[in-house]
Parts: sequence; C-alpha cells; structure tokens
Amino acid sequence: MTIACRLSHAVCGSAAGTTQTLKPDGRTDLALTRPGMKPVRVALWLAKVETSFPYKDALLWGGDVGVLPLEVAGSIEVYDGDQMIFVPLSAYGDLGDVKLASVDPTARGFALNLHGGATASSYDAKLSFEGGYLVSRSVASREFPQQMREQTSYLFLKRTGNE
Repeated sequence: MTIACRLSHAVCGSAAGTTQTLKPDGRTDLALTRPGMKPVRVALWLAKVETSFPYKDALLWGGDVGVLPLEVAGSIEVYDGDQMIFVPLSAYGDLGDVKLASVDPTARGFALNLHGGATASSYDAKLSFEGGYLVSRSVASREFPQQMREQTSYLFLKRTGNE
C-alpha cells in the first residue's frame, strides 16, 4: 500500500500504488501515515545539470552514452516522526531525470521509491529505511533489470544516547 502526499498543496492519495510526479524546479514533498506509527515525511529537490557538470559520459542513471540527464536528484531529506534520517549523497546523487516518487510501508520500516529516465535509460530506485536508518539502495534498469542493476548496503553506528 502506498500513501503519497503533496504537502504544499494538501492533496493526498491513499490508493495503493499512488505516486507523486516530481516538480522539476523546486521541492516535492511526500508523506506516509501508518496506523500506530510515526508519520514519515520526505522532501526531494532536483538540480539542473549544467554544461559545467564534471561527468560527460553515462555515469548517471537516466543518462546514456554521450547524453546526460537534464536533472539529477540534488537533495533528499527524510524524517521518521521528528527524527531526521541521514541520507548520504551517494544514495541519490547519480539518479538522473527522476520523474516519480512514492513512500511505501515495508515489513520492517518504509521505502522511498524513485522512477526516472526515459525509454532505454529508465530505471527504478529503492531506498529502504529501518529503525531510523537508511539500510539499502537498489537501482535497476527497467529495460534490463537482471543485467543492469546496483545494490548497496549501508551500516551506520547506532546512537545509544550516551555520547
């Protein structure tokens, strides 16, 4: 079940599979409300790829050989209740032309699903969160999901409150 909201316009979809189209020139807000659990809020910003962009080859998801995407994910902020969850640039900085996003509940937390690219360069990315931490990222080509994919696991020191 997916529950995605556009907070800035107070429009919320509660149907399964609801996704939000990302704003190409600003902030896009998503939210997930789960019974008996803290609400999840996500803010995403896209950044235009300028001619001075240092990478000129297909190093970005959503790009192609000699063709850069028009935008990349510039920033992602995730809150589980009032707790901000650290999301490193490496988890999203290579995702180009992100078009759709949703926040979905999982058995042990929630996932931020991002869909981007166009035609042959299209991809699906999933950032998984558990216990207040980013735990994994997977990105796969939509055209060749078994042949073109990346999987990353994250391990962050857990705070005990005694620091």
